[in-house]
Amino acid sequence: MESRPITNTADLIHTDDLYSRIKWLEQELNYRCIDEHARELQALMALAKAVETTTSEQTYQRSAELIRDSYLPTYRKGLDEVARGNVQFSSVDFGGVTYWLRNMKR
Repeated sequence: MESRPITNTADLIHTDDLYSRIKWLEQELNYRCIDEHARELQALMALAKAVETTTSEQTYQRSAELIRDSYLPTYRKGLDEVARGNVQFSSVDFGGVTYWLRNMKR
């Protein structure tokens, strides 16, 4: 089943969705070359690499969220007080747009 495209206009991107989409695009491109899919795969691979270089095994959690910079104030308001104290954010670039990767403080 085709997964939904991931672009830098989304307020939230879950990393498990990111990696699932990359896998789907890689499989799709094995059967037929579609320029749009190839461009998306290239952009998502760059984002995945940025996530991997920004995090460590100690801070990365499965299903982490990437929050678009313009949405971050709204996102923070939705966190409860305990969560606000136990979370930190690392910036990553996605096609010229800043996203904040939510990390857990350890």
